[in-house]
Amino acid sequence: MSDPKLHHYVPQSYLARFGRGDMVRVRRRCPSKTHLANVKNIAAETGFYTITDDNGLPSTAIEHELSGLEGQGLAALRRIDETGKPPAVGTDDRELLCLYLAVQFARTPRQRTGTLFGRNVTAYANGREVDLALMTEYLTRKHLGHPPRAAEAQGAWDYYHGTRAMNAGNDPTHDEAVTATLSSVRVCISQYRARHWRLETSRKPNFLTSDAPLVLWRPETPDDAYRGFGLEGAHEIRFPVSPTAQLVLIPGQGTSAEEVKLSRVISCC
Repeated sequence: MSDPKLHHYVPQSYLARFGRGDMVRVRRRCPSKTHLANVKNIAAETGFYTITDDNGLPSTAIEHELSGLEGQGLAALRRIDETGKPPAVGTDDRELLCLYLAVQFARTPRQRTGTLFGRNVTAYANGREVDLALMTEYLTRKHLGHPPRAAEAQGAWDYYHGTRAMNAGNDPTHDEAVTATLSSVRVCISQYRARHWRLETSRKPNFLTSDAPLVLWRPETPDDAYRGFGLEGAHEIRFPVSPTAQLVLIPGQGTSAEEVKLSRVISCC
């Protein structure tokens, strides 16, 4: 096996479903403009899953394992295309896609950010004391892109020093960040398995995907001002499977399929 250097955190085979051949249209967040790109060059980072093996050498074993899952997941998505239905409860495809979705949620840079937060702050400080003023500066310039609320800065400062205290004053390593995010997969599979799976379809190719294609949604609440929510609190777990369809996992049991209006598609994009 060859050892790929560029590791995708969204499968190329999945991204290609939203384009023609291997080309997709990409919109950057900043600056906001679009361009055509080959799927091999997007949603990827060099050495993203590389870890150190027992002999102290770089290992791409995780990348190879993920590649195998991606191929199986693509086959299951194609069967959804063929049947126009989500996989039934208890089927092999249902179990496979539970794993596929759980891995996809865990594997993005966004999920790794929390684990690497302390390491990134330390690198930014570059020897300076990480006090509340520096944390506010880091959040403003690097993490949020705007000044944080006082409670956010205090919470980030507490998190930084608390996690370092529990780790003997050290920041997590790259290897620890990789394994920590992926170790959540098996625990979270039950959250996907326990839901009702609805396949929403659109007559026209209006569904979009992103570099974090699995989206958790719930109606806005006053709690949003100071805390977020996870899989258990999500009213919907959305996953676009093609330009004309998305899976929506909601509380309940069983499966369903329905054609949705453009307004619904727009509300999910």
